[in-house]
Parts: sequence; C-alpha cells; structure tokens
Amino acid sequence: MRVLAVVTSILIAASSVAIAENPRQRVMNIPLDMPLDDPLDGEFLEGIYQEKLNDVLKDSVLIEAPVQHINSHFTEGRGLELWFSSKEDGRRVFWAHLTQVLEAGQEITPETALANFEATYGKPDRTFETKSGDGGFWLLIRIDPQLPENRRQAILKQIDAGMPNSDAAPISDFAFMDMRDRVKLIGPDFRGAIYSFGAFRGKVAGIQTELLDMVRAHSVLNLTVP
Repeated sequence: MRVLAVVTSILIAASSVAIAENPRQRVMNIPLDMPLDDPLDGEFLEGIYQEKLNDVLKDSVLIEAPVQHINSHFTEGRGLELWFSSKEDGRRVFWAHLTQVLEAGQEITPETALANFEATYGKPDRTFETKSGDGGFWLLIRIDPQLPENRRQAILKQIDAGMPNSDAAPISDFAFMDMRDRVKLIGPDFRGAIYSFGAFRGKVAGIQTELLDMVRAHSVLNLTVP
C-alpha cells in the first residue's frame, strides 16, 4: 500500500497543480500555451525547468525540425515532449505529451489511474473504454474549462460524432494516430487534456497524458481534412 500511495502522489504531482489553485491546464508544471522564450503569467519556460523540474530532470534537448519541439526525460520513467506553434503565433506549446512507464511492482490499478486524472483535471467530459479478455484500454477527454461554453459544446458535438464508442474499433488506436487523423475525430477547434492507458490483469504499467490545442497545431501542421 505504501508503494501505491507513493506512485499515486508522483503521478498527480507530475501532471498539474491543483485545479482549485490554478485553472490553467498543466503537465509537469508546464501550461498549455507556454511560449518557448517569452513569459506566461510571469513565468518563463527556462525558469520552470530550472526551478521546478531541475531535481527530477535527466536530460533535455531542443529539436528544430520538422517542427520545433523539446524532448525531455525525467526520473520515475517519465518522458515529456513539448511541441511549439509558429513564430507568428509566438512559439507557444500546442502539444505537451507526457509518457510514464511504471516498473514491475509499481503498477497501479485502473481505478487509481482514473482517480489521478480527476484529481488533476476534473471529471472528464467523455470517457471511452474497451475490455477484452484480461485487458482493457481507457481514453479520457477533458475539454479546457476556460473555453467559452459555445466552443466547448461544439467540440463535444464533434467528439460524439467522430469518436468510436465502446463497441466500435479499438480506441487504443487513438494514442498512436497522427494529428491529421485525430482532427477528424476531435475536430480542428479541440483544446484540452487527453489521458490514455491500458491495463492487463488489473495492472496499469504505462500512462499517456496530453495537452493539445488543435488551433495552434494548425499554425505549423497541415490539418486540412479533404
């Protein structure tokens, strides 16, 4: 139980500050829209890395092509990618993708994984789940609560029309889709948190947490759907 408690606290701390304290969606203390060089709410990305992440950071590199992005590796089996929008858009994070691999003996249950998401981002707007034999896969979507309600409702309508239900094709495919395929399912105006994980015999060994802004993604990627 002690190991489970430690892992749970690590997962929550890695994702975000408490919702009540800061409504801006974050992952590893980094908010969606964080500029590469300029400040956001008085913070610089470099300052976050030095002051909040330095003790857990193993290595980090800025890659220029095909789109500017930072790849970082942290302790506890965590890897973080930050992808930046166009220069005209201010080089802001449009996709923050955190992966976490839990070592043998440190796996958590699906119930704990689901609770971690709600503790960090709130109740998901949509939850997709598939189960087969001894395994299962979950996909949780939380639209950015800061968006206007009319935009939130339009995004939900697109998700309901585009995403498969639990009886359709495996939702586990979503985690590996490129942006052009994703935009067909969640729409070109999506902005929010996406959380996915699989379980085998009641154990979750890997989790993916994403913050994604499709509008900003379009500034550097061709997401036009034929």
